[in-house]
Amino acid sequence: MTLFLLTFLFSAFAAAQTSTLVQHASCPNSRNTGNQQSNTPDYKCPLPEPTQAGNSIVVGIVSSNGTFALSDDKGNLYSLVQSIGDSLGQSTTAIYYAQNVAAGTRMVDLHRTSATLGVAMSVSEFYNVGTVDAHSCNNASSTSITAGSLTPTQTGDLIWQWVTNNGGGSVPNSVSSFTAGSQSNITWQLLGTDLFDGDASQYGVYNSTSAVNPTLTSGTSQAFSSCAVALKAASAGSAATATFRIIHMLHQQHPKNAANPFAMQFPTSGNLLIASYISGGSNITSMSSAPANTWASTGAPAGGETITALSQIYYAGNAATANNMTMALTRNDNSSDGTVMMYDITGAATTPFDKDSGGQAANQTSLVKAFTTCSSCLTPSSSNELVIANQGQNWCTSTASPSPAGSLFDAATDTGNSVDGPQFVDQNNGWLHYYDTNTNPITVTWTNSCDTAEAEWAGRVATFKSGGSISQQPAPPTQLKAVVN
Repeated sequence: MTLFLLTFLFSAFAAAQTSTLVQHASCPNSRNTGNQQSNTPDYKCPLPEPTQAGNSIVVGIVSSNGTFALSDDKGNLYSLVQSIGDSLGQSTTAIYYAQNVAAGTRMVDLHRTSATLGVAMSVSEFYNVGTVDAHSCNNASSTSITAGSLTPTQTGDLIWQWVTNNGGGSVPNSVSSFTAGSQSNITWQLLGTDLFDGDASQYGVYNSTSAVNPTLTSGTSQAFSSCAVALKAASAGSAATATFRIIHMLHQQHPKNAANPFAMQFPTSGNLLIASYISGGSNITSMSSAPANTWASTGAPAGGETITALSQIYYAGNAATANNMTMALTRNDNSSDGTVMMYDITGAATTPFDKDSGGQAANQTSLVKAFTTCSSCLTPSSSNELVIANQGQNWCTSTASPSPAGSLFDAATDTGNSVDGPQFVDQNNGWLHYYDTNTNPITVTWTNSCDTAEAEWAGRVATFKSGGSISQQPAPPTQLKAVVN
């Protein structure tokens, strides 16, 4: 009787675990610009933070047709869940899954056999997730984006849906909005939305074993490919240990001649939002959002159109956030391409901004593999501050940030693009974040892949304060039930 009771309680405990989001990244569509660095290229998309041991990673990809494989910087094993070709016969949309990943996993790598068309990626980390239960894919053209019917074998499955516009993103799709699904027995939450590329992802916990067709809505009718996977709940991994951290990241392309103001959509749940911006010279004059926030610049733009490189950082402190948050970015003109790196941060101070480096700009006239854009240019007021830095150069591709030691390089890269000049994948420029452990002056150095001098560049550094005892977590889906098998 005692053994039966212990077994029953253990089974009940294991089945009652709720699959929970840790973090998510939406990386941009590379598009094919020619002069690729490799004929068998690698597209690398970083998670915002290093993973927790034993957690699971779900990846949605869209890639030009051919042979491709997924890996990461910690050697985890990724299994293809399901894939589908688009209606034009040009690209493949797929979901991959890695379970029980190593601690510190961050850079997910899509290796492929050709450099044609575009590649995009969406990556999520969860804990309390087990094996694959069911999956489905679908092609159609509508504002109602469906992944096809799937039937879980148990209640409490995590369902993860990914949608891409047909044609592999070879041209912008310019979707007006995405709306999370509204279906019985599941509360959907958007994970990432890219209106320019026309891709999105959502998730929820499904409290039924009835067949379900995962669905979200697009504000613009589009020919789409969509896949979904149902993952069994399990006692596995752990929540993030840091209370001051990034939950969502969006790598948002901002092309020249785009609408001004430029619309973005960014699912958020933290209390600090940061827009780290690099362009070829056009500068942000204002930002707004719904829910409404006060957006402020950390300092005057560094660089400008005369040197064809510009750096800015905007932020909203004590932010009102929402899963359906929309933003508008207004520039002085639309003469140059740009990239906005959006960070959704939890655990920040109510008044988070500390210091700005004032911005740096120069002309690197000789080819170097690494160069410093900030030499002791900023001293944080306290330890455990979040350091955000960026830099844009006329030529070369940034690949790493060796200084500050321990910094996390945030740019996606693709060797299917040229090594020189602004490319669609984060313009080949540099972004990083870092949590300082002391109040030593900050120096920022970037490693580059080059075949010519970097030429004119601009960059800056800004620091933001922790909320100390504040401990915010992404809100789990509602309608959850403990189920005993």
